[in-house]
Amino acid sequence: MKQVISGISGLDEIIGEGLIRPSIILIAGVTGTGKTTSTMQSIFNAAREDEICMYITAMSEPIAMVNNFMSKFSFYNISLMGKGNVKYLPLNHIHIKDGTLAIINEIERNIEIIKPDRIVIDPINVLTTWMDESEKREFYYDLFIKMKEWNALVLVTGELSEEEIWKDEISYIVDGIIYLSNERSGDKRVRHMEVLKMRGQEYQSGRHTYNITKDGLVIHPSLHPGERTELQFERINTGINGLDKMTGGGFIRGTNILLSGGSGTGKTLTGLQFLLAGTSIGEPGVFVSFEEDPNLLKNNANNFGWDIEKLEDEGLLRVLYTSAHKLNVNENALAIKRVVEEIGAKRVVIDGINNFRYILNDNAKISEHVHILASYLVSKNITTIFTNEVSELMGSSTISGDGTSIIMDSIILLRYVEIESEMKKAISVLKMRGSDHDKEIRELVIDNKGIEVKLPFTEYSGLMSGNPVKTPLQAFEEAFRK
Repeated sequence: MKQVISGISGLDEIIGEGLIRPSIILIAGVTGTGKTTSTMQSIFNAAREDEICMYITAMSEPIAMVNNFMSKFSFYNISLMGKGNVKYLPLNHIHIKDGTLAIINEIERNIEIIKPDRIVIDPINVLTTWMDESEKREFYYDLFIKMKEWNALVLVTGELSEEEIWKDEISYIVDGIIYLSNERSGDKRVRHMEVLKMRGQEYQSGRHTYNITKDGLVIHPSLHPGERTELQFERINTGINGLDKMTGGGFIRGTNILLSGGSGTGKTLTGLQFLLAGTSIGEPGVFVSFEEDPNLLKNNANNFGWDIEKLEDEGLLRVLYTSAHKLNVNENALAIKRVVEEIGAKRVVIDGINNFRYILNDNAKISEHVHILASYLVSKNITTIFTNEVSELMGSSTISGDGTSIIMDSIILLRYVEIESEMKKAISVLKMRGSDHDKEIRELVIDNKGIEVKLPFTEYSGLMSGNPVKTPLQAFEEAFRK
């Protein structure tokens, strides 16, 4: 037995450095999920490594048509067919009509001549459409017993839904099952790949997103956090005057902070100022945005005298932007991981986790994804601010609305309050795991130097409702003065 590359980008990472030869792998899914593309990608990339590959199809498509479809992909190289590394075997209707023995004999005859290292049968369903269940079962057993003798990696595709896989005899016979899907999520479709079975190999369970690009399938494995590095209790500067006092001396290194508030309350600015405080002492940071592209972010930062481009040139700051409408959560998570490890980040801001709703319509899925991100960053002892926008400007409000708040070590709430017909910003620390913190509601002020926390609103009560009133003592003193 030998482990060989799958030839499909991202798959080897999930299944542990490649596929085993000899073995039989079913690649299943409904129409349009990329089954043929993935198998073609596999054999052409393997052929580049000097494997001899055979592509068997019962679709009766002429080789010119196959060339036309596949030539759009970068992996497809017709010269490999001319060289003999890729052989194309169409099974015509005569072979299929003559029955199972004729099909197996024709495949075996070519295998004896070519002696391939890797074989694709695409799709296997077509060979069995005319058979009843008993005949199909017998054909599968006969064919797959022969496959074991070929000493090859055999990839078979099947036009099957996930429910149909487990009912089909083929699922018991094959060594591995890879399931491809293309599901609707909101106003778009999201492609997922899942390994349902891989005999004799450890693999990453769960669903992994993928795209079909000019290079074929590009799979984005789910982020799997490692063990947390040894933690030493340490306070770090928040970079905001007054906030260190509210948090008992600054944030605790290696923790996650949720910064929640309405639009315009200063969430992005707070996060950016936190990163800049780190860069001033040589701690690299990463700013992840789904709303403000790098040019807009840099322009806004310039208004406060902050030179983001200079910090990028010095390797102290990286801005990672993905439009919320084009967001692929697994791809984004892997991009965060890559950038964090490239620059050795100590601080991270993920600005606008509410944007995950564009692609993850289920609150449980949003919470799970944020938990994966938070766990990874904690495992690297990175201090992270997650910002979340809530719809309410004033009055009672949920902190996140999707269950992410319970994941966080600290929660800070920003909000508007109306005082004497003037809108002011307020900040309060609601939670700080492992530390005492200020319980007061303080004024938040934004000027040309950034954000600053001022004195508490001691003269008012009912601030959390958004409609504060004078405290009884203050009202009495004002009445007495009159």
